[in-house]
Amino acid sequence: MAISANRPSSGDRLVDWIFRQFLLLLNNRKLKIRRKRSVVKFRGKRRWAVRGISDMTAGPDNRGIEITISSAKSVHVNRHQEVETLIHELAHILFPKVRERFIRVLEDILVAKFIKEQRRLLGSFLPRRPTKK
Repeated sequence: MAISANRPSSGDRLVDWIFRQFLLLLNNRKLKIRRKRSVVKFRGKRRWAVRGISDMTAGPDNRGIEITISSAKSVHVNRHQEVETLIHELAHILFPKVRERFIRVLEDILVAKFIKEQRRLLGSFLPRRPTKK
């Protein structure tokens, strides 16, 4: 694993451990990242636009993980905000039993603690173009 040998460090051991776990998830072949123009969450007859969504039962054998991030300019003004959403969705995968409120707090802490090189490396895993489907 060449990426983990030269990974940047923030100096905080816990933040660096979470960053390493994110890299392990991102290097996993079962994880797929997509960008769509519109990401919508459904509950009954209601639906609403969300920044991103993670599905841990993706694929034909229900063993894959899929992260879908909205590429709409009304949701994410720039790539930096898409990286924040990626951090949020990776935190959901890394800590599956943690509630949404605490994931948001964790996202805010990680975005503040990650150094520029770490955020840039995470952003390199995002696809450049949105998918049609």
